[in-house]
Amino acid sequence: MLQICRKKQAQLSRQYQQRTLAHAIIIQGIEGAGQGALAKWLIELLICQNPLSAINDPKNETISEACGQCKACLLRKTDNYPDHLLLNTENKTLGVDDIRRGNAFLEKTAHLGKVKTILIPQAQVMTIAAANALLKTLEEPSANSYIVLITDDLDSLLPTIVSRCAVYAIRPMIGEALLTQLNVSNYGDIQLSSSSTLAKKENDTAYINLSHLPELTDKIIYQEFQTFNQYFLDYLVNGQSEDKLLSQIVDNKHSLRWLEKIICNLIREYYLVNATGKALLVAEQQISVQALNQIYQAIINSNKLIKSHIQANRQFVGEQLLMTINEIVRSSI
Repeated sequence: MLQICRKKQAQLSRQYQQRTLAHAIIIQGIEGAGQGALAKWLIELLICQNPLSAINDPKNETISEACGQCKACLLRKTDNYPDHLLLNTENKTLGVDDIRRGNAFLEKTAHLGKVKTILIPQAQVMTIAAANALLKTLEEPSANSYIVLITDDLDSLLPTIVSRCAVYAIRPMIGEALLTQLNVSNYGDIQLSSSSTLAKKENDTAYINLSHLPELTDKIIYQEFQTFNQYFLDYLVNGQSEDKLLSQIVDNKHSLRWLEKIICNLIREYYLVNATGKALLVAEQQISVQALNQIYQAIINSNKLIKSHIQANRQFVGEQLLMTINEIVRSSI
């Protein structure tokens, strides 16, 4: 995975060697793009007492690496290194108490090494109060301290947080999994009770981009998407599976993006099929392309609401979205 990030490694190594590395860093990218691996490499480098350097061919750029043998590296491998703190959460949000714990950690003198490090692997789930608590630390950083934040959604972070961090965006290579998926129907495994043309997609109508990387590279997530897709089309076409769909919207972090993806594919197909196909799609499903566009806008608005308010009631937003979709579909009949 680090092969994807070699340019960022070279850039960060150069700043590390020149002692110009920012004290607060955001590593941003699509889930699965390699930001976790890059953050791990950087933390290990900062902790290491005897870092090594290697030439990154073909550009002859020097990449710094942790030695893996010093006392600090060995303690880090066993998660017993005292001067590093992982601020993770099993809850849906990272709260202000978690950030305050991090702030208190940075205020103390390092036990073993020269620096103290904090890693926040899901920065996008910080509450507003937590983000404001972190902001104070970013404005008045402790000496010899580094904070590394990872996010797959930079827009969900407060602009004031982003402005005080160095941001490194990771873009994954378009790999074999993505290219293979371009030749696979997104709806091939779905069996609807209706003879709907929505369940009989042609391969060339599938719309894929790099935001779809999780379901393209993880079989479990792909199966989850297939199930979600079936629930949504069943709700859209037949008005069924509402409870199952709502549960997915509330609990699955990919759900709103998947809604956008499915609707985009339906709209795209509408404009790609011939006139007869268009008439069949509208006549059989009684869903116009205008209705699909309205549904897409409703999904976008719900997504913006959740992103702009990390503590937004996802259950309520999901219920309102499904009600809106239902009204749009039924009014188009």
